[in-house]
Amino acid sequence: MEPQARPLATEPPADAGESRPARAGWRARRLGIAGLSMVGLPVSLYMLAYQGGWIKTLACPFFGKGCERVGRSAHAEHLGVPNAAVGAVGYAALAALALGAGQAPLEQRRGPSLLLGAIALGAAGASAVLTWEQKVKVRAWCFWCLLTAGINAAILPLALVEAGRALRRR
Repeated sequence: MEPQARPLATEPPADAGESRPARAGWRARRLGIAGLSMVGLPVSLYMLAYQGGWIKTLACPFFGKGCERVGRSAHAEHLGVPNAAVGAVGYAALAALALGAGQAPLEQRRGPSLLLGAIALGAAGASAVLTWEQKVKVRAWCFWCLLTAGINAAILPLALVEAGRALRRR
């Protein structure tokens, strides 16, 4: 009789109806969301440092002073809260949710998966609106803002797959 292979420490436990490829896909999506969020977080903090006056100028690849123009515009905050602060909190939450489910059984990942999808959907929607505001209202482009919009667009399908799986598993 051959010894039975033990699952990797990072692999979620086998759940009824959840195959090894499904667990591997779950892990890859979660790590992708966490990795992208860890790229977005420092970008948001960089923009927040500028909006808060902690740094005087922004590096702005491709768009000259566009980043500064967008970062100090009236559209850089909504309801008195800087967009970059919301972005930083959102990225931290996405990373925490993506990594936090860890070894939890499938049924315990349902809530975090739904919240992950909701935050990602909100972030992508906000990015679309803010990108439109850059073009139409501010009439300037911000490299960092467009980068975070791209990150949010990349996170969205990963998070929606997780949320969809959670909705199907009742």
